[in-house]
Formats: sequence, C-alpha cells, structure tokens
Amino acid sequence: MAARRARGRHQAVVAMKFTVRVDGTEKVLHVSRDGAGYRIDVDGRVLNVDARTFGDKDAFSLLIDHKSYLVEAAPVRPERGEYFARVLGRHYDVEVLDELLVAVRDAERAREHTGAFTVRAPMPGLIVQVRVTAGARIAVGEAVVVMEAMKMRNELASDVAGVVTSVTVSEGDKVDSQTPLVTIERE
Repeated sequence: MAARRARGRHQAVVAMKFTVRVDGTEKVLHVSRDGAGYRIDVDGRVLNVDARTFGDKDAFSLLIDHKSYLVEAAPVRPERGEYFARVLGRHYDVEVLDELLVAVRDAERAREHTGAFTVRAPMPGLIVQVRVTAGARIAVGEAVVVMEAMKMRNELASDVAGVVTSVTVSEGDKVDSQTPLVTIERE
C-alpha cells in the first residue's frame, strides 16, 4: 500500500507542451502537475518546480530542484505569448507559446512566403470532414477540413488562394498537433 501511495505521488498528471524563447534560444517544455508542484521536462532533463506568489501577481518565487529564484514577470502582449521577466536583476524578453500559439506563429510565417502553403492541425484531434480534393481551386478563408478537438468542431481554412496539390488525411483520422493536412500551391 505504501509503495502504491509513493508511486502515485510521483506520477505526473496530463502534460502540456510549451515552446519558450529567451534571448533567441528556443526550448520545448513538457509541463505537468506533480502533487503541489510541477514537473518540467526540458531536453530530457526533468526539473521539479514549486511556484509561489507573494500577493503581488507579478512577483513569485520558484524553487527549482531545491534552488530558489525570485522572479518578477508581467505580460507584454499575452495574446502573442510575449512577456518580460526579471531574475536576479536581469531583464529577459520571453515568449511562452502553447501549441495553438505555435500553430498561429507558423501560419504567419508561411503566409510571408511564396510557393506551397500547408494547412496543419493546430492541436491533436479527429478529422471529421475533408472538404477538398487534389486539383480543387480554393479561395482565401475557404474551409478545407473540419476537425474535432477538445469536444469542439473547428473549420480549418486556407490562408491563401490556390490549387490543392495534396490532401494527406481522411475522415476518421486522428492527428497530432502540426500534422500536415492539406497542401495548396499559391496562385
């Protein structure tokens, strides 16, 4: 019984994936609750983190593997995942992107380029309907796939006008975040 309790205490709950960029360095973090704290996996290195606030929403203490850090942080443009943080008197510009913000960022980058455009799954889900076939002409904003994720149906639309060159999914397929769904050659 004690072994079961000990094992249960160390099991992490559902992990969330974040992409964090600090001073031009980008890392992928897998964060999960672990008892009263968090378990963070960065490049295969597991950190145990306890976070506490001091009553000021912009100041908190992080205990990372038994080492304490006082952090001041505030949103700059939270809808784009942009924050600032001050640790040990040093200022950092920080981007914290969940899977949906990564998809938005990647879509914005793709729009800036010419050539093929790929509609990707913004998060893990189930393909409910494929609305286009290879060779079809589509307009900007036209729905190409209907996907169910987190019990909601989402129409995924093309950000470009063009001709569909490939459809890589079918109805009923389960897909991961960033899975290519439809490729469109821009006009």
